[in-house]
Amino acid sequence: MKIITISDTHGCHRELELPEGDVLIHAGDICNQGDKDQVKDFIEWFDELKYPYKIFIQGNHDRDLLQNKKSLIPEKLPDSIIYLNDSFCIIDGLKIWGSPFYEEDETIEWEFIPDDADIVITHNPPYEILDRAPSGNLRGLKKLKKRIQEIRPQLHLFGHIHVSYGQMKIGNVTYINPSNYNAVPAKIVNPPIIFNTQNKE
Repeated sequence: MKIITISDTHGCHRELELPEGDVLIHAGDICNQGDKDQVKDFIEWFDELKYPYKIFIQGNHDRDLLQNKKSLIPEKLPDSIIYLNDSFCIIDGLKIWGSPFYEEDETIEWEFIPDDADIVITHNPPYEILDRAPSGNLRGLKKLKKRIQEIRPQLHLFGHIHVSYGQMKIGNVTYINPSNYNAVPAKIVNPPIIFNTQNKE
């Protein structure tokens, strides 16, 4: 199964050049600075894309700025779109789990991610893995990293730290940060990253 991964488009989703694939996954920050019109436009654009499956989660920018914890994601979405919010779906026998952005708070244990998840999508990165900010600080979460190492999914997909775009494999887990957007200049600068799943034994 060919998965196209994107993240952190910040309202510039229509600039993307998307390859063909079976599943399109967006790892959060569909809009810039809590812009409701950009959320609406993203949903319309996402709905029109000709992928068999389309999945997304909420990033930290996908919130009402006046009520920081209030999501701007509408309750009712087109049937063609799968929105994961600490929940999962199963595609081609693979369990895909998605969690929204959590503040950089190490009190969260991440035990709610199921042991049998084959693909995990979070907006937060794990510690020391594609999480280095422009300041040089590591912004990933240690307890998220620990949970991923316990579960060992095929893929951990995340975004949030734009300058750490890329992928790496540690053991049997592929980590992908496909952040597409860069604030300076404010546009899409990175292409989607493709991941091909392995058949379950």
